[in-house]
Amino acid sequence: MWAKWLLPEMPEEKLRAICHELTYQYRQVKGLRHVVDGGVEVIRTLRERGYRLGIISNLIGENEIYDWLREDSLEEYFDAVILSSICHIRKPDPEMYLMGCRELGLAPAQCVSVADNLNRDITGAKAAGIGANILFISPEKLAKKTITDANRPDYVVHHFRDILRVDILQEDV
Repeated sequence: MWAKWLLPEMPEEKLRAICHELTYQYRQVKGLRHVVDGGVEVIRTLRERGYRLGIISNLIGENEIYDWLREDSLEEYFDAVILSSICHIRKPDPEMYLMGCRELGLAPAQCVSVADNLNRDITGAKAAGIGANILFISPEKLAKKTITDANRPDYVVHHFRDILRVDILQEDV
């Protein structure tokens, strides 16, 4: 990104040495991320029910997710963190989901994906064979989307807390 579009005049070897810091600073300028309303409650409740949790992210930085988890005291709840900036694969490539499954020690069919992007996230999770896919999206955004066989979620929730009411997540594992 930096060599091709943002700083093409800078020698690539110099960019390699600082690209992660540049990306981090870029993300900070865009504003800090916050846990969605009800997010902490959902994460803690799922963990209490015995679920193992992971994050699969296309964010371009190497530290942002880890910083966010640490700042919000959520590190202990996640057993796997797969970052495209580290594995050099981006969603919707199913390999990212398969990597997460391997880190969790679970078969894809045993996993549930909770996502907010119909085409990138749901498509990739379905291609990987994830057992169930939950889309978290506002009704307004959903109305503008085209659902196909490749991106059709198993469940749609409009409020994050409603994830806990999805049938497959009601029972303890």
